[in-house]
Formats: sequence, structure tokens, C-alpha cells
Amino acid sequence: MLVCFTIVCCGTVAAEETQTISFSQFLENATRNLADEAIRDDLQPETQHVALPPSQPVPPVAVSDSPDASTSSPADPMPLRSTDVSGRSAEPVRSLSLASVPGDDVAHWWEDSAFETLLTQQGFAAGQIALDLPTVLTDTLETSPRISSVSRRTSIAYEKIIQQNAVFDPTLLLEGGYGRVNDPVGNTLTTGGPDRLIQNSVIANGGFRKLTRRGTQIDLSQELGTLDSNSLFFEPNPQGNSRLSLSITQPLMATSGEVYNTRLVTQACIESRVAWQEMRSEVESHLVETFQAFWRLYERRCQLVQQRDLIRRGEMIAEIVHARADLDSGPLQRIKVQRRLTGDRDRLIELEAEVRRLQVQLRTLVGSPAMTGLSQSVELIPLANPDLPSDDIALHDAIVRGLENRPDIQAATEELASAGLSIRITRNELKPQLDAVFDAYLAGLRGDNRFFQAFGDQFSAGGPGLSATLQYSMPYGRRAARSRVREAQYLYQQRSEELRVRLLQARREIESALIQSEASFRLRQSKEQTLRAAVREEEIATKRWELLAGDGGPATLVLEDLLETQKRRTESEQLYVTCQVASILSLIELQKAMGTLLMTEGIEPVRSGRSSVIELQQTAPMNWTHQPTQRLIDPSEISLDESLIGNAGMIEIDAENTSPLESQPQGN
Repeated sequence: MLVCFTIVCCGTVAAEETQTISFSQFLENATRNLADEAIRDDLQPETQHVALPPSQPVPPVAVSDSPDASTSSPADPMPLRSTDVSGRSAEPVRSLSLASVPGDDVAHWWEDSAFETLLTQQGFAAGQIALDLPTVLTDTLETSPRISSVSRRTSIAYEKIIQQNAVFDPTLLLEGGYGRVNDPVGNTLTTGGPDRLIQNSVIANGGFRKLTRRGTQIDLSQELGTLDSNSLFFEPNPQGNSRLSLSITQPLMATSGEVYNTRLVTQACIESRVAWQEMRSEVESHLVETFQAFWRLYERRCQLVQQRDLIRRGEMIAEIVHARADLDSGPLQRIKVQRRLTGDRDRLIELEAEVRRLQVQLRTLVGSPAMTGLSQSVELIPLANPDLPSDDIALHDAIVRGLENRPDIQAATEELASAGLSIRITRNELKPQLDAVFDAYLAGLRGDNRFFQAFGDQFSAGGPGLSATLQYSMPYGRRAARSRVREAQYLYQQRSEELRVRLLQARREIESALIQSEASFRLRQSKEQTLRAAVREEEIATKRWELLAGDGGPATLVLEDLLETQKRRTESEQLYVTCQVASILSLIELQKAMGTLLMTEGIEPVRSGRSSVIELQQTAPMNWTHQPTQRLIDPSEISLDESLIGNAGMIEIDAENTSPLESQPQGN
């Protein structure tokens, strides 16, 4: 692209010399423009001056006779002035201030501005609150209603354990009453004469009942009472009586054993551990959403600053174009600049709305009454440092950590233990019902309603009464019991396959998160290179536009190219911030995929003592780089005996009963 520049000098100069100077200057300007084109295409560092070829010497500069005329030595090139088509000299073009790139690092000029108030000039901000990530984390753990809800749900599960354990607490039984019998007599031997039998009784009974963990039911009671009758055969009349009774019922086959009788306690313990893992999972999910809202707010604020700077640079160009309206800029250039500014301002409105929307989302996720009660005009400023180092985690270590710590895998393992418990219970119910019943008692009797003396007589006079029986029952064919065993086996197989699905899903999510994390960090480096190129491209395009003028033709294309390079630079800056935030969020997703997010952030759910209240405490973050890895047992390697162990000693496996159901006899 060749453009002719002429120099108007004061004084008397020969026509031939003037033509020589104009032609030489034309060559110099053409050479400079060609060099600028080469720099713009190659994106190489630009030199301050472009030397003419050796074959073309620099002509001498004409000296004016006027004493005010400036002189220039041949070694110093004459400063260029843009000229209009009529040859009139215009003022030098105003240089646009651009952020430079020192060395090999991208100048993150927008970071400091992102920590300042951004919405005041639009009339939206009446105040500001600066938040760092630890503060957001602490407030979320303490005040979020969602986290409080899931912790209460876990507390309810622990209360179920207490309720099931309370079944084995002794029960105090007290009974007292008055009774009167007034029946007609159909046999004279009943009363010895009176035609109606009339009896009055007062009874007081107290005792204990207890169910042991092996299924034994014990009833111990003491009865005291008085009785009077109109029967002539009733002696002594009135009477005071006492009776101490003991009854023991022990299952010997079906419903016997600690495993069967503590099944509800064991099931409640398993459900509480499942609820604990579900609480971990939901807390991690809520924290991930909170972290995402925090970092997205930071991202949009940076992009808002970058968009405003794009508009500022565009307005500078618009001012220059408007100021030169009487010289060399035409309506086409002004329309192009205004059209571009209008589109940039539209994007600015969208970013401001997005910032306000993310502020609302962050306040809602944190759930703090102090934040949710704030007016929408209060601006939230996230204080964050997106320049985090890459965390190199080997794939094998990430998978091992995930399979050991993921709450969904832990919950699936507990559900598998629950299905194994069902097998044990249904196999116990498959046996016949055989109970041993033992009854014993001591009794005393005194006249004149002296029941206290009767109470002493039951231990000193006479002896105990005893009875022992065996009770046997078994449904014919035991079809219902066999069906329950098969159902439990199918359930165990289903839970086993569900665990395999969870393992495969965990491996897929961990590998995907690790791949995404590595790609995000590489993409951030790539976007950094793109940003350097975009900044350099804008610098070159700006210098090219400063050397050209005029309406239509190449100058208009150069202006349009400058506007495009400004937009590309801002897009590169915004994409770079997006990649910065994406790399951080990918690390958070990786920690969540491995189930180590709470431990990495130093959060530990605790239950103090025997209380069922769950608290989320913050401790020092754990450094996973020094944690030893352990081998995870594949579900296919877990035997039936091992897989049914929920807690040590809670689920007992009998090797004789682990054979398939089909191998058992089908008799009664």
C-alpha cells in the first residue's frame, strides 16, 4: 500500500529541488508503510525508524529563509503529518494509550480495577462488601439453610439408632385395680347357699419386662391383693394374697441369635452411615455451586472492566475522527465507529446485568441473613487470585483417592452390607420356630387382708411352682420364607451391580475431571499467547491508522481493521480470564470427583460424643501430595462373608449357611 505525503516548507525553493524532496519523501513513506505491513503480518517487534535501502540516499532538506522555520539534519527524519487530499497539513495524529506487554508476561491490568466499585456510575451501587473465599466458605457452612437441612437429616438418622436400641431397655410394668363379681349361682357348691356369688378384689401388680439381644424375653412381676366373698366355702375370708411370677421365653431356632434380634439396630446404623455419605455429597455439591458463583462473579467483573476499556479506546478513536471531520475524516468512518461503539455498549449492559445476577446467586448460596437482607444496590466484590499453580496428580493416584473417599461409593458399599444383612435375616426365618418357655412362681396367703404377711410367706412357707414347655411351629412348605430368601439374594445381586456401576461412574468422572483440569491449564497458557498476539496486533493496527487518513479507500479499511483488532484484543482478554477461572473450577471439580473436596478445604463433619448433632468444623487443609495410596478391593474380589460386615461383630456370617438356596432340602 503506497501513500504519498508532501511537505510544505516556507521560503523560496527552486521548483526542481521541491520536486526532488517530494519524490524522496514519497519513497520514504512508502517504505515505512511496507515495513508496517510486514510487521503486522509477522507480528514481530516493531522498530522505531525504518531505514531506506542503501541504493536510495536520503535527500537534503530544504532550508527556509524564514527565521522561524525549523531545520532538520539529514540523519533525523522529518516528523510526518497527515495531509488531506488538497495537500493541507494537519495536526499530528493523537496516539492511543495501549497496555504494553513487558517481557513474556501478560499485563493483567484489569485485576486491580476488578477489586474496585464498578456499578456506582450506573446508579446501582449504594455500598460495597469485599469478600474473600475463606470468608464465603465460613459463612456458607454456618448459615446456609441447605447445609443445615442435610445435617439435620443425618441427625434424624442417628436418632433412629437410639430408637432401635431402646427396644432392649427394660420396661417397668405397674397395674392396680378394683374388681367386683356379682353372678347368679347355678350350683350350690359354688356359694354353699346364697343364690348369687359376690366377690370384691383389690389388686396391685408391678414388674419388669426385658428383651435381650439374643431374643430372650423375660417377665418378672409381683402381685399383691385382697379378696372377700359371700361364699361359705371361702376361707379365710377376707384374704390377703401375694404372688411372685417369672416367665422366660427363649427362641431356639428361628428368630434366635444376636444378628436377627439386633437387625433393626444394624439397619439403622447402616442407614445413618448412608445418610452421612449423602450429607458429604450434598455439602460438596453446595460448596461447588458457591465456589462457581464466586469465581464467575470475579470473571464477569474482570470482563466488565475489559469491556469498559474497549469502549474507552473506541471513544478515543471516535473523538479523533470527529475532530478531523473538517480535514480528512468522512461520514463513513464516523458511522463505522459509532456502530461499533453501540454494539460494545450493548455487551456492557449484558455484563452489568450478569454481575448483578451473580451477586444475587452468591448471596442466596451463602444464605447469611446479613447478606440476604442487603439491598440489591450493595455491590459484592470478590477478592480472588486466579493465578494458581497447576496440581499435577497422577491418574492412578486420583482414581485410588476417589474410590477410597467418594461418598457415593461409600454409600453404595453400605447399601450392599444392608442387602447382605437381609440374606442373614431371611435365612434365619427359614428355620422352624422352636421356643423354650419356662415359668416359675412363689405364692403366699393370709387372712384379714394381711397381704404384707402373705408377701413374706411366699419366700418362707411352701416352695416354688414350676413349668417348662417347648413350642414348635413351621408352615407347610415354607414357601413364604423361601421366597424372602430369594428376594434377599436378588437384592444383594442388584446392590452389587449398583456398586459396580458407581465404581465405573467414579472412574469415568475422575478421568474426565483430570483430563479437563489438564486441558484447562494448557488452554490458559494458549490463551495467554493469544492475548500477547492480540495486544501486539492492536498496537500495530493503531500505528498504521495514525499514519493514514481520508474517507473511503484503504484508510477506511485500516480504520475498520483497527476496530476489529481492538475487539479481538478485548475478546482475547475476556477469554483469558475465562480460562483462568475455568482452570480453578476444573480443580474444584476434580477434588469433588475424588471425594476429597471437604478434606482439601479443611472441612470435617463431626458428631460430638453420643449426641446426634452434626457440626461442620474447619481444620487445616490437608496436603494430599504426601498421602499414601492404598489398593482398592474390587467388588468381584469381595467374598460374601466380607461384604456383609458393616461393623466389627455386628453381622456374623455362618459358613454353613452361605451355600446356595437351591442346595438346601426342600422338605418341611
